[in-house]
Amino acid sequence: MKHLKNFILIVAIAIIIVLIAATMIERNNGTPYVRQNIYTTSWFVLLWAALATASACYITLYKLYKNINVFIIHISFLVILLGALASWITSESGNIHLRHGESTSMMKNQEGEPVDLGFIVSLKNFKIVSYPGTDAPMDYVTELRAGKEDIKVSMNNIGSYNGYRFIQSSYDSDMQGTTLIIYKDTWGICITYFGYAMLFISILTSMFSKRTRIRSLYKKATSPLSARMLILALLLAATSFTTHANAQERVKIDNSIADDFGKICVIYNDRITPLNTVATNFVTKLCGTSTWDGLSANEVFAGWIFDVPYWETVKMIEIKEKKAQELLGINGKWASFTDFWDIYNNYKLEKTLKEAYKNGDTKLQKQLRDADEKFNIIRMLYNGEMLKMFPYADKQGNIQWFAPGQPLGNVKLDEKELVFIKKSMDYLAESIITGDNSRAKEITKKIYSYQHVRGKAVVPSKFAIYTEVAYNKINSQHFPIMLYLTLSLLLAIASTMKTKVTKAKPIIVIDNILAWVMLIHTTLLLGMRWFISCHLPLSNGYETMQFLSWATLILTILFKKRFLPIKQFGPLLSSFALLVAMITDGNPQVTQLMPVLQSPLLSVHVMVIMFSYALFGLMALVGIEGLAYHFRRDKEREEQLASMSLFMLYPAVSLLAIGIFIGAIWANVSWGRYWSWDSKETWALITMLIYAVPLHKEIKFTQNPLYVHVFMLVAFLSVLMTYFGVNYFLAGLHSYA
Repeated sequence: MKHLKNFILIVAIAIIIVLIAATMIERNNGTPYVRQNIYTTSWFVLLWAALATASACYITLYKLYKNINVFIIHISFLVILLGALASWITSESGNIHLRHGESTSMMKNQEGEPVDLGFIVSLKNFKIVSYPGTDAPMDYVTELRAGKEDIKVSMNNIGSYNGYRFIQSSYDSDMQGTTLIIYKDTWGICITYFGYAMLFISILTSMFSKRTRIRSLYKKATSPLSARMLILALLLAATSFTTHANAQERVKIDNSIADDFGKICVIYNDRITPLNTVATNFVTKLCGTSTWDGLSANEVFAGWIFDVPYWETVKMIEIKEKKAQELLGINGKWASFTDFWDIYNNYKLEKTLKEAYKNGDTKLQKQLRDADEKFNIIRMLYNGEMLKMFPYADKQGNIQWFAPGQPLGNVKLDEKELVFIKKSMDYLAESIITGDNSRAKEITKKIYSYQHVRGKAVVPSKFAIYTEVAYNKINSQHFPIMLYLTLSLLLAIASTMKTKVTKAKPIIVIDNILAWVMLIHTTLLLGMRWFISCHLPLSNGYETMQFLSWATLILTILFKKRFLPIKQFGPLLSSFALLVAMITDGNPQVTQLMPVLQSPLLSVHVMVIMFSYALFGLMALVGIEGLAYHFRRDKEREEQLASMSLFMLYPAVSLLAIGIFIGAIWANVSWGRYWSWDSKETWALITMLIYAVPLHKEIKFTQNPLYVHVFMLVAFLSVLMTYFGVNYFLAGLHSYA
C-alpha cells in the first residue's frame, strides 16, 4: 500500500512538471508544436493512464467504497479521464472553407489531408450581426446546407449533422466565404459529461455528510480563539501635481455647460456612450488621473475642443520613459502637445519610431509606444474620431454616426438639419469663447434632443446616461482604495499581536464597518458596470479582479463569526485585488462583449473560479499568520490555523474543479471541444492537482501544521501564475482574462 501511494504521488508530480514545461515550451514553439509533441503523444497518454490505473487500485485496496461520497468523487475523475481517452482514440477533427454557393464533401484534417464526410455541405449565406447602432460585431452567422438539412452556425451555437459538429472559425474579407471547424466526438463527450455530473453531485453531498474529514477540521478550526490587540496608527501620504504657468490665458468654461456637454452621446469604442466617458478616458490616459489642476474631466476635455491654443501648451501629458523625454526635449516627465513638434512642425518621435520598427528594435519600440499613443489620442480627437455625435437612421433602420463637419456621403437631409449638423459645434465654440453661457446651454440641449429623436432606437435613456456619468466619477476615485488598503493592512498586522485588548468593542466595530463599506462600494461598482455594459462584468482582467474583491468580502462576512482570521485578512486581500485592478488598468473602458463571450456558462465559470481563488488567497494569508505563531512557539494556535486552512481547502478545491468543468462545457459549446490544452486551462488543472494533495490525510505533511502553512503559501504561487502569469508570459486563448 505504501509503495502504491508513493507511486501515485510520483506520477502526479511528473504530470504537473510535464504540464508546466509544456506551457513554457508553447510560448517559444507555438501551440501546434506542444500539441503534436506532448499533449497528443502516446507517452503523455500512458502517463495519465498510469495515474488512473494506480488510483483505481488504491481506491479498491483502501476500500474507499465504504464512504460512498468520497468513493464517487474519485471514480468521477477516473470517468473523466476515460472520456478524455475516448476522445483521443475516436474523435475526428478538421476544417472546411466554403465560398457562397460552393459545395464540398471533404474536410481537411489536422495534417492537411482530405477526409470524406459522407455528405455534401454548401454555403447558403454568411453575415455579421452588429450591436444596434454600432459596427461592433455581436455575432457571426453561417447558414449551411448539410445533406438534406439546413443548419445555422454562430458563436455559442454549434451546428450539427450526422454526428459532425460545425464551429464558426473565420470568414473572408469580402463576406462571401467562411471557414468552419468540424469535430466529431460522440463517445468522449458523453463519457466526460457523465463524469462531470458524478463529480458535481458527489461534491455537493460530501459537503453535508457527517462522515467526512471536513467535520473534524471544522471543530478544530472553530475552537475559542485567543485574545488580540489593535494599535491603530494611520499614516497617509498625499501627493499633488503642480502645473507650469502658461503665458496664454485659459478660457473659463462654465462647469454646468461642461457637464451638459458630457451627457451628449457619441459612438466610441463601438459603443454608444456619453461624452463624459470619452472625457474620463482621454484625460486619464494623458495624465494618469481623471482630473487636472482642479478641473473635472468634462472641463478639461471641453477645453481641448473649444480652447485648443491654451491646452496644447499645458504640460499635462505624462511621459514615463527617459528615452521619450530625451527625444521630446523635456525636463522631467510632463510634456505639452507642442513639445511633440520641432520648429519645422515635424513630429519628433516619428523618425526614431520608424527606424525602431524597421530594425525590429522591440526595446526602443516599447520605450516610445506610450508617448506615441498619447500623441495619437490627441490627433484622434482633432480628426473627429471621438466626436461622432450625430446619428442618422436610413429606411432599413441602419444607423450611421457623423462627426461635426464630416462629409455625409449619400445621406440626404433638409437644409436646416444639414446646417445644424455642420455648424452646431462651431456655434457652441463661439458661445463658450465669448462667454454667452445661456446660448451655449441652449445649443447643448438641442444636440442632446436631436440625438434622442434621430437615434431614439439606440441612444441610451436619460437614466442610463446619468448612471454611466456617476459610475465614471465613482470609479475614477483612487483614494478609497488606498484608504482600504492602509486600514486593512494595519488590522492584519495587529491581528498577530497577542494581547487582551484585541476584543475591545471599538476595534470590532472598525473591523465590521470596514468590511461592510468595502462590500457596498464594490457591489455598487459591479452593479453599475453591469447595467452600463448590459452583461455581467466578468469579461476581462479588471472586472474579474473587482469580482474577486467582492467575492472575498462576501466570504469574509459569512465566515467572520467562526473564523476570526478571515475577518481580519479578508479586507486586506480584497484591497489588494482592487489595487491590482487599479494599477494594471487604471482607466478600464466598458466595451461591447466579444461574440464568443456571450454565454451564461462563461459568467458562472468565472464566478465559481473567482470564489475559489478568494479562498486560496485567504488560506495563504492564514498561512502567514500560522508561521508567525510557529516562531512564537504557540503550538495550539498554529495547529488551529492549520485546521482552518485545511477546512477551507475542501470548498476551494471543489469550487475550482466545478469551475474548470463548467468552463469545459462552455468551451465545448463555443469552440467545439471541451478541452484544448490552452495555457490558462492547463494551469488551472495544475493548480487543482497541487491543492488536491493535502486533501488526502494519508499524506504525512498534512499532520504537521508548519508544513501545512508553508504549503498554502507556496501553492498560492500556482494561483498567481494561473491568473496573472499566463496572461503576461504565456500564449493562449484566454487573452481577454
